[in-house]
Amino acid sequence: FNQWCINHKYDENSIHSTFVPYYYINDINDIFVFFTTKPLLKDTQLSSLLQVDATYKLTWNELPLLVFGSSDADRHFRPFGVAFVPSDEGHENQREYIVHYVMADGAPGITRAQKEIFPQARRLMCWAHVARKCREHRKLVPTGKWQQIDTDIHDLQLCFSDNIFTQGVSLVMKKWSTGPLIQQFQQYFFDQWIDKLPLWYEGAALNMPLTNNGCESKPSISTDLELLAFKWSNNIDKLRILHWFDSWYIIPSSNSFITPAVWLQMYQLQQWISFDEFVAWLKSCWLVCPLNSCTCPSGLKYYIYKHSIGLSMLLNKYEVNGKTHLQLLSKRRGK
Repeated sequence: FNQWCINHKYDENSIHSTFVPYYYINDINDIFVFFTTKPLLKDTQLSSLLQVDATYKLTWNELPLLVFGSSDADRHFRPFGVAFVPSDEGHENQREYIVHYVMADGAPGITRAQKEIFPQARRLMCWAHVARKCREHRKLVPTGKWQQIDTDIHDLQLCFSDNIFTQGVSLVMKKWSTGPLIQQFQQYFFDQWIDKLPLWYEGAALNMPLTNNGCESKPSISTDLELLAFKWSNNIDKLRILHWFDSWYIIPSSNSFITPAVWLQMYQLQQWISFDEFVAWLKSCWLVCPLNSCTCPSGLKYYIYKHSIGLSMLLNKYEVNGKTHLQLLSKRRGK
């Protein structure tokens, strides 16, 4: 294997062939062999997010395969390369790869490696992993109370900034502390997902993927999404859209109970009384930047949604191609 790695070093004349840019092989318990290609390595220049995960479904001599890559704005995973490792515990292609975010599951070895190799990066936590682990601990909560606890965690995950998440954590801890039968789960949740690995909420890396299940700068806009945005732009009450500053606007959600002006005031004061009041505020209005960002659940998870596109249409910043297919359908007459 060592000789094979030597024979597959970087070859400037080969474009798509697999090569080994780095490796060491001491024994079966002390090994690291990284495989990649030139096109795969080029993608590292397009993203500052590194996603890492180990799979035991594909192995060699029972060694797990460590997969490195990033996700583009259309939620497609772009691999940078793969490596054989003993465990998930621990010229053209020589440009520096600046990592701002490292995405992984809860493996302590990956966390240690991130602190040593990329100390400046934020250690993002895979949200799907958090949700799965919390559900595995549902036995710590009385059966009748779990659904509300699960809903609270999902609402907390939609926080769109660090300070909003901090406020949400304080309020949900206050809410849970009133139920003596859930304090064991509350302690587990705080220790594992607030103290040790807290960066699993959307605002931890806005417009970055927060899941490892899956480098273009902008997501594509499908015809269906374009039509959805066009319908929204025709139905929204334009007088209820509040221009906050620069390119940021506040728009009411479909079930808003406060005006955008009141929503903004509450955002600036950040003096919510309870977690339920906080969640109601969070879901009442959306912060929107045309063709860029939206804090609605779909906008946070898919990076662009009908609000940011529809607002761009209203501001004449987005021109619809082939407007005929976007004509609103009239209701069919009854017999």
